[in-house]
Amino acid sequence: MPLADRIAAYPRTFWVLWVGTLVNRLGLVVLPFLTLYLTKQRGLSAAEAGGVLALYGVGALLASFTGGALADRLGRRPTILFSLFGGAAIVASVPMIEETAALAALVAALGFVAEMYRPAVSAAVSDLMEPARRARAFALLYWVINLGASVGPALGGLLATRGYELLFWLDAGTMAIYGVIVAVGMSETRPPETLRRDDAPPPPRLTAALRDPALLGLAGCALLIATLFCQAFTTLPLAMQADGLSEVDYGLAEGFNGVLIVLVSLFVTRHVEGRPPFKALAAAAAVIGLGFAAMAPAHTLPVYLAAIAVWTVGEMMNAPVAPALVARLAPVAVRGAYQGVYGAAWGMGFLLGPALGGLVLDRLGPEALWLGCGAVGFIAAIGYLVLHERTQERLAEG
Repeated sequence: MPLADRIAAYPRTFWVLWVGTLVNRLGLVVLPFLTLYLTKQRGLSAAEAGGVLALYGVGALLASFTGGALADRLGRRPTILFSLFGGAAIVASVPMIEETAALAALVAALGFVAEMYRPAVSAAVSDLMEPARRARAFALLYWVINLGASVGPALGGLLATRGYELLFWLDAGTMAIYGVIVAVGMSETRPPETLRRDDAPPPPRLTAALRDPALLGLAGCALLIATLFCQAFTTLPLAMQADGLSEVDYGLAEGFNGVLIVLVSLFVTRHVEGRPPFKALAAAAAVIGLGFAAMAPAHTLPVYLAAIAVWTVGEMMNAPVAPALVARLAPVAVRGAYQGVYGAAWGMGFLLGPALGGLVLDRLGPEALWLGCGAVGFIAAIGYLVLHERTQERLAEG
């Protein structure tokens, strides 16, 4: 199929979100280096830095619920705009704060505001695409996220050597540009049938999502996976630093993850999108666990890169399938709430993961941390297989 036809197969609003996501991810340099900023620039211990990162997780957790609910009630577009412009203002303010308590509070606020757009974007993609094409649409969005991520961390590593403040200014600028792109080019996608009429009963909202056992089981397994992935932003740079590797080395490692995804993720999606979704997620969780466990003997950059390559394959298997499955489980009126509950699992991962990872790293060392991560991945895989057995009839009906 010619490229023009491939582009035309997706709505204009989807491509607006796609371009805005690329711009935003090119400047997403604060979060990967926040642990190093807190320890090297602000003098916090690994455990203290993990605690501050956990506050980001608190904000992100609340943002998922709030962003999903607002996307259903107010619309996808206003929720995205508030998150992007508000997040830009907050992240630009972080280097100006001197007191540690105030810094921690601002990081929590950043997690809340800057993460609120995610369930709204996922709901918008679910609105725009028919079920058979959702996984591919989410794969394209995931691909462009990592196209930006293949450049952002390497750029962040170089900027960090010249001053960590540059990271915050770049991140704020790209978030604001994404907001302008949405303001100018995005139309509202919320389905008309979900709008409240005076004579209609109230539509189901967040409580409907919280009562769905299949969604809660999916979110529970995602929580386990999230605790693994957040180690890539929190304990991995500290482990690499302990092995004598630099910020540039860590930036290259993170960029390597993004490059692999850009090169082969769409190929991987073609092989998993037609398979039973919970089985595909189980296989992904097992591969992710194996990759993190493979970092236990790592002390040099090449070995770290080899282990990252393994868990990156699992990441590519997981990323397009999960949000498409959430959209499949969700009633139309609560697509935002369902995506919010699923996203909250990742917020909870950022709440628990940095504190737990920092504690294990401080007390038991990196080998115990990475082997424990491997065990968590395999537990998640078992959970997904149980969910497959319990949801076969429901997914067949849908």
